Amino acid sequence: MIGFGTSSVYDSYLSPLDYKGDNIGLYYEQMKNTGLMDGNIFAQNLFNANYSWSKNSAGTASYYSGIVEYNYGLHYRFKPVEKWQFFAGMQAGGLLGFVYNTRNENNPATGKAHVNLSLSGIANYKLQIHKQPILFRDQLSFPFIGALYSPQYGESYYEISLGDTKNLVHFSSLNNYLSLRNMLSAEIPFNRFTLRLSYYFSYYETRINNLDTRLITNTFYIGFSQNFFVVSGKQKKGNYRYVFE
Repeated sequence: MIGFGTSSVYDSYLSPLDYKGDNIGLYYEQMKNTGLMDGNIFAQNLFNANYSWSKNSAGTASYYSGIVEYNYGLHYRFKPVEKWQFFAGMQAGGLLGFVYNTRNENNPATGKAHVNLSLSGIANYKLQIHKQPILFRDQLSFPFIGALYSPQYGESYYEISLGDTKNLVHFSSLNNYLSLRNMLSAEIPFNRFTLRLSYYFSYYETRINNLDTRLITNTFYIGFSQNFFVVSGKQKKGNYRYVFE
C-alpha cells in the first residue's frame, strides 16, 4: 500500500518547538498459516517506511524525518462466531530513522534506533452489502520492552564520532518509551484483485537522558491484497487454508 497523511514531530535535541506537516508512506504485510496448533497459529511480516516534512508554527525552519520499521509476529486465532475472527500474539521488531532540522548548524540531525517486543491483537469482521463482501480488520500493536539508542543531553554527534560512545544504548520500557500502532482496513474483492483501503495511526515517544522525542503520523493508504498458495504434489483446492476465513 502507498499512503499520504499528516505528521507531528517534536525532538528536544534539535528544537524546543513542535513541527507539523505531511507524510508519505509505504506499507507491506504478509500473513500465512504455519500449520501449528491445528492451523490456528499465523505468522505475520510487516514492513513500514515513512517520510515526513514539517515546519514550526512561525514557518522559520523545517524538519525532514524518515523511519523504516520491520516487525515479525506470531498470532493465535479465535473464531467465537461465524463472521468474527480474533488474533492475539506478540511481535519482535526494530526501527531505524532520522530527524533533520534545516536551521541547526552544529547539530542538524539526530538518529533513531529501537528494537522491541510488542503485544498485538487483530479483530476481523466479514460484512456483505448488496452481494458485495467487505472484510474489515483492525490491528493494534503496543511495544512494552526493548532497547533504544539515544545520545546524552548536550552531547554532539561530533563527540560521538571521536569515540565518546558511553551510555548510547538504553533499556526501554513504559517508563521511558511509549508507542502505539493501529491499522484499520477495509478490503473489497473484485474479479481479479482485492482493493485495500486503510487508516494508520502511529505514536512514538521517548523520554531519556533529559531528551524528549515525539513522532505522530496519521496516514491514509490505498493498495491491494492477494491470496497465494504453495501447492505440492496432488494437493486439491479444498485443502487450501485462508488466513481470514
